[in-house]
Amino acid sequence: MYECKPINNNFDSGYKKFKLLILGQTISSIGSGMTAFGLAIYILKITGSVTTTGIFSICAFLPSILLAPVGGVLADRYDRRWMMILGELLSAVGLSICILAVMKKADLVWILIGIGISSIFTALTEPAFKATVTDLLPEEKYSKTSGMMQLANSAKLIISPMVAGLLLRIVNVSFLISIDIMTFFTTAIMIVFVKRGMTNKALSDTKDEKLNLGSEFKLGIKAIEDKKGVKELILVMTISTFCLGFIQILSKPLILSFASEIELGIITTVIAFGMIAGSIAVGWMKKIKSHVNLLSVGLVGCGIFYFLVGVRENMVLIAGFWFMMFAFMPAVQIGAEVLIRKNIPNKLQGRVFGLTGMISQLGYIIAFALSGILSDFIFEPFMKGNSAFAMALGRVIGIGEGRGIALLIIIVGIGLAMLGVVVGRLNNVRALEKGSYHEAVI
Repeated sequence: MYECKPINNNFDSGYKKFKLLILGQTISSIGSGMTAFGLAIYILKITGSVTTTGIFSICAFLPSILLAPVGGVLADRYDRRWMMILGELLSAVGLSICILAVMKKADLVWILIGIGISSIFTALTEPAFKATVTDLLPEEKYSKTSGMMQLANSAKLIISPMVAGLLLRIVNVSFLISIDIMTFFTTAIMIVFVKRGMTNKALSDTKDEKLNLGSEFKLGIKAIEDKKGVKELILVMTISTFCLGFIQILSKPLILSFASEIELGIITTVIAFGMIAGSIAVGWMKKIKSHVNLLSVGLVGCGIFYFLVGVRENMVLIAGFWFMMFAFMPAVQIGAEVLIRKNIPNKLQGRVFGLTGMISQLGYIIAFALSGILSDFIFEPFMKGNSAFAMALGRVIGIGEGRGIALLIIIVGIGLAMLGVVVGRLNNVRALEKGSYHEAVI
C-alpha cells in the first residue's frame, strides 16, 4: 500500500499544489459539462424521448460508479497523481468514438459505447482526487477546500451550458467533444506539476504484497462497517442522489417544453451560480459547529426549492427556485464528505470514497432508469388527460406538455425535504461529529 507525502512538509506548499489541482479539475469539468450538455440535447432532438436520454445518462454514469471501488483501491495502492493522469488521458479514447459516431451519423449505440468507455476511465480519477486532498492539507482546512472542490465541479453547470448552447447555434456537437478532449491534456499537464516534489512511501505492512482486490475491498468495507454512522450516511446520500437524479434528466425536457436550446443553456448557467454562492458561503464560515446540521439544512433547502421548480411554467420563477436549490447543494455534499473524511484513516480513504461513491451514486442510475419511464408513460399522459384529479392539479401547476414532468419533480422534491428532516435525527450519524482519524501529512 502506498501513501503519497510531500517532501516539503509545509502547508503553503501543499495549498499551492491544491490550488493548481483545483484549476485543472475546473478546466476538465468545463469540458465534460459541454460534452454532457451537447450530447443530451443531440439525443433528445433526434429521438424526442426522455427515456433514451436517461439511457444515455446511465451509460455515462454507470461504469464509473461500478468501478469506483477499483479506482479507490488503486488510489490507495499506487501514486494517486498517476491515476488521475491516466484517467484523464484514457477518457479521451471513448470521446473520440463519440465524435466519429456523430460525424458519420452512426447508430446511437456507438455514442453510448463511447461515453461508456470514457466513464470507465473516469473511475480512476475521482477517488484519487479526493484522497489527494487529504495528502496535501490538514483537517482544519477540509471544509474550506471542500467548498473550493464544489466550485470546480460546478464549473460544468455554470460555464458549460451557456457556452455549449451558444456554440450549438454555429457548430455541431462533435466540436464540443473535441474541446473536451483538449481539456484532458491540459489537466494532465497540471497534475504533472502537482506531482513534482511528491514521493511515494511504501508502508511496511504491504510494500511486498501483491495487489489483491478482494482483500483491499474487505479493508474498505470493514472501515465502513466499523462506523455505523458512516453506513447510515451512505444510505442517506443514496436516497438523496436518487432524488437529485430525477431533476438531472427531467430539467431539459421541462424547459424545452416551452423554451429554446439557447434559453436552456442560459438559464442552466444562471441558476448554477447558486452552487457558487453556496460553496462560497460554506467556505467563508470560520467554524462549522455541526456538519450533520449542515447536511440536514442542505437537504431540506434543496427539497423545498426542488418542489417549487415544478409549480409554475415561468422562466423567471424556475430560475429563482433552481438557483436556491443549487445554493443548498454544497451544504449537502460538503457536510457528508467532511464527516467521512474525519472518520476514515487517510490510507483507506481511496477505497472508502470509491465504495461510498459506488453505493450512493447508484441512486442516480435508478433515477435515470425510472425518470424517463415515469415521465413518458405515466405522468405526462396523466397531465394531458381530462380526469378530475388531473384537472384539479392542472389548476395549480398547469396542464399540457411538460406538466407531467413538473408533477413528478414536485413529488420528488417533497421526498428530499423529508429526508433532510430525518437525517438530523439519526444518532449514529451525529456521533460522527466526534470521530477523527486524521493523519497529519503536511
